[in-house]
Amino acid sequence: MPLTPRRCLSALLLGVTAALSSPAQALENDLGNAVQSVAGIYSSIWIHEMGHALTFHALGATDIEIKVPREGCRLCGETTSKSPAGGYQLWHAQAIAGSGLLAANLAGELVIQRQSLHGSAFAQSVLGSSLVSNAIHVYTYYTRYVGVDGYRGNDIDAFAASGGNPHLFSAALLAYTAWSLQRMRQKEIPFFYVNLRF
Repeated sequence: MPLTPRRCLSALLLGVTAALSSPAQALENDLGNAVQSVAGIYSSIWIHEMGHALTFHALGATDIEIKVPREGCRLCGETTSKSPAGGYQLWHAQAIAGSGLLAANLAGELVIQRQSLHGSAFAQSVLGSSLVSNAIHVYTYYTRYVGVDGYRGNDIDAFAASGGNPHLFSAALLAYTAWSLQRMRQKEIPFFYVNLRF
């Protein structure tokens, strides 16, 4: 069969298509994983805020509103409400403060427990976000102060303001985070695409 310019061009296009198809598919997978990861991060924030909202509702609050992201912080949320007529007892306020972190960690725990979720970039991101949030809450509680430079406080600050022990709360968050990371390593669940090796 004679080699014509048309056949050369066809062979060249076929070769280029074959060479580019693998990177194109990899790029498509990477973009899909990135979208799932961002969705997982924001879902974790929403789950956190829904924990607060459900607790507000259970305690009789009205006009409950969730903002994600909240003003001035792209990776933060805020839940506000109108308190019931009698206000809250101290343990109510402590429950409200802790409910967001509890809800996010329960969602992360579901990912650890369900093997079918281990390979999902979305589920891995929900889990990873809850653990990062734990560490950030503890770090921020010990390094920033309410009222200084406009800082309004986080859930641990609110827990402490309502008479809870912030050191026990912080220790529980860090212990749970460390235990979760250990189980992620054992079950080979990546932490934001990084396989843990400790």
